[in-house]
Order: sequence, then C-alpha cells, then structure tokens
Amino acid sequence: MILPAPAPTTATTASTIAIRPAQEDEVDSIVELTQAAYRGTGGWTTEAHLVSGTRTDSSEVRAMIADPAVTLLVAVLTPSETARDDAESERPADGTVGHDHGDDATASHDHSNDRNSSDDGADSTDGTDSTIVGCCYTRREPADADGLARAELGLFAVHPSAQSRGLGRRLLTAQSDHLQRAGVDLLMIRVLQSRPELHAWYERNGFVRTGVAVPFAGDPAGLQVEGLGMDVMERPLHEL
Repeated sequence: MILPAPAPTTATTASTIAIRPAQEDEVDSIVELTQAAYRGTGGWTTEAHLVSGTRTDSSEVRAMIADPAVTLLVAVLTPSETARDDAESERPADGTVGHDHGDDATASHDHSNDRNSSDDGADSTDGTDSTIVGCCYTRREPADADGLARAELGLFAVHPSAQSRGLGRRLLTAQSDHLQRAGVDLLMIRVLQSRPELHAWYERNGFVRTGVAVPFAGDPAGLQVEGLGMDVMERPLHEL
C-alpha cells in the first residue's frame, strides 16, 4: 500500500528521521529491530523477563508487506549530507545511534506468530547509511455487526538506542492519521499483562481498557510467567 510519508524532521544536528511504508528489501532489518526491542536489553520496552524466544520472522514480515489490508510503516534514520562525516567520526564502536530511556512504548503487545532472528538491533538498509530504528503495522478488519470498523496495531517497536525521542508517538500518529482517512473507527491493541508502564503509555496516548483479556497470542511455551495473558485496549479514531 502506498502511504504518503510525513516530511522528515530533524532528530539531531547530524540526522533526519522519516516515516514511510516498508520495502521488501528491508525485511531482515525489520526482523532484527523487532527482536532487539522485544527480546533485547538496554531499552525499557523489553519483555525478555516475561517472554523468551523470537518475536517474528522474515516470512511473516513479507506477508505483511504483501497484504493489502496491512500498512507496515518504518522509521528510517539517515545522516544528513552536510554532517555525515562528523557523525561517522563520532559514532560509538557498537554502531548505536544514541541511548536513553523513557516514553516510547513500543513492545510487549500483539504476539501473533512470535518467531526468529537475533538480538543485535537495527541494520543499515542501503548504501547511504540509512538505518531502520522503528516500525509498526496496522491490519484493517471488516466492519462488525454495529458497523464499526477496527484495525489492529502490532509489531510496534523502537530500537533501544533510539527510544525516549517521541518516535513511538510519531509512528502511532502516522498510523492513526492514515486509518482515519480510510474510515476506520477504532484502533485496537493487545498489551501483555504485568507491564503497567506500557498500559499507562497507551492510556496517555488515547487508548482505553476494554475490560477484555485474551490468551497470549504467541507460543505459550515461551512464557516465563505461567498463564500470562493480554489486555485489549482501544483508541477511538472518530467520534462514535
């Protein structure tokens, strides 16, 4: 699906971040980013203490890109032309793009088909040092018996090294704006239980608890806490 991408904004003096639809040749980077956010260390969104194993795989991500009901967005960091040389000379040895903690809630929800990949985070996506540092998808569903159209939000991840910069909120806003234009009424997410900080982040960003809990959507063998489920939250996109 072709989605108008928001104009890039300056993230630092040496880089810009643009949000746009994912491309086929970015699948491996998306898988690695997601694994870093959900199962890695160093970010406040990790759920490694609650769920083990892998989060997704390349076949699932390719299927999302090919599905006309799905919009998979990526946040891409690109060093600016004028500052690229300086950024290269100052880059940490581990290749990260910065490190701080805070208010980007971008993991521990929607575990459909948890599978595959490594822990080392976002990779370069082309020859210009562009790096995928965030992603999320929405899947539109048919209207229900009351005529309400919903979309599910998932694979919502910001690399630990790029958290606390409002990037999660930018991804959420881009998806919400797109869905509003498409006539979707409600955005739904399933949030892993035992993560009150994640519930609070979604509530600050317009989601409300529905009171519905569902079983863990991934492989229950990966659960570190027996019986851990997921709470359904919804965000209205129009006045109902």
